Formats: sequence, C-alpha cells, structure tokens
Amino acid sequence: MKRRAGIPPEVQADVLAACRRRCCVCFALQKDDKQKRGQIAHLDHNRNNNKLVNLAFLCLPHHDEFDSQTSQSKGLSINEMKRYRTELLAFLSREMPPSDEEIISQLTGPFDRPAFRTPFRHESSLPRFREALAETIETVNTGRTPQELQLSSKMQIRDVTLRSRVDHLVQALVSLRSTFDDLVRRGEIRHCACGDPDCPVHHLSPIAIQEMDARRLKLLSLVHELNPSINEAFHETK
Repeated sequence: MKRRAGIPPEVQADVLAACRRRCCVCFALQKDDKQKRGQIAHLDHNRNNNKLVNLAFLCLPHHDEFDSQTSQSKGLSINEMKRYRTELLAFLSREMPPSDEEIISQLTGPFDRPAFRTPFRHESSLPRFREALAETIETVNTGRTPQELQLSSKMQIRDVTLRSRVDHLVQALVSLRSTFDDLVRRGEIRHCACGDPDCPVHHLSPIAIQEMDARRLKLLSLVHELNPSINEAFHETK
C-alpha cells in the first residue's frame, strides 16, 4: 500500500502563521478568536492535496466534526469552510496585525529550502532553481507565496532600518539570479548532453560552483542576521 504523504513542514508553518492557531469555525459561528489546540484539515477530504487553498486550521472538536460523515444533519461544506477561513484571515489582518519580528519570520521562511541550502556539485539537479529564486523574490517583496497565501509584505514593517535590510536582501536575491543567468550564458552552467530535454541534471564548472555557493552563503548570512532561527550554513550532504 502506498504511504500517504504528510503535509510538508513549510506548508504547515504557512497555515499556522496565517491563522495564528485560531479556528475559523469557532470564529465564524461563536465569535471566538482565542488561540486553540487543533489540527490542519483538508477541505476536500483528500489528504494528498496539500495545497494551501485546500487547508484550514481547526480546533479539535470542529476538526472531528468536519471529518465525520453524517446522514442525519447538514455537515460543514467545503465552500462554507473557505468562507469562514476568509472571514478569519480578514479579521486577523485588521485587528491583530503581526509584529515586525513576525513579518520577518514569515518572509525569511522560504530561504530554508534546497535552492539556497544545498551545495552545488559538478553535476546538479537544477530544474526548479531559477523558479525558486523568482518565487522567493515575489514573497519577500509582496508577501505573496507560490501557494497563493497572502502574508504580510515588507511594506508593513514599521521599523525603517529593518525594512531597509529586507530591501538589501531582495537586492542580493536579484544579484544571485543575474549571476546564475550570466553563468548560463557563458556556458559555465549547461544542461547535460544526454539528449533528454526533461533531464534535470546540469553541469557546473568549478568557477560556477565557487561563485554560486559564495553568493548563496552571503545571502544566508543576511537572512540569519534578520532571523537567527534560519541557519546560515548549507545542509550537510553525503
């Protein structure tokens, strides 16, 4: 039997950060905006569908109610749940704006991913590297995630110095992308010659490896200065 994939940790973090562990059903039906113990529910009941639009944090009783099947009463529908979630997120954005530290934590979360944390080798898989750069630039600039979740943007950071440091981080990301494109143009990074257009393997010259790793380590150092919970070193690989 194929093992069911769990919700990726970074997606769980996005869901919990957005709702601040408030249950959208409690809020909609009982005007209860207190923090709750709960679980993340799959709105379409498909536990392999871990897209953010399909997830909502519910308190334990409402999670059980939503997951249970009943023929005796009208259960909570997916459209109803999405409306409740929207109402809760709008309320939190209006009444409980995040602190600068919380905004920084959300915006730096995307850096804890292989695109920034895995050392390059002579042969490396790069099918999503440039996309990851574009996605991260978009998230840090606007708060919009690839999963269509709207986080707070850098413009909501109150401290002018902190906001300037985040701008500097975006500039470092753009510079990393420009360096990558330049190395591709110069042939220092090139697709492997296996003939398969879908092959993810690329060849990197020693120059490309040194330049890309140095720039990514500098980038991680900037992230770590903003958010010490993000490690400034590469992941260890065998």
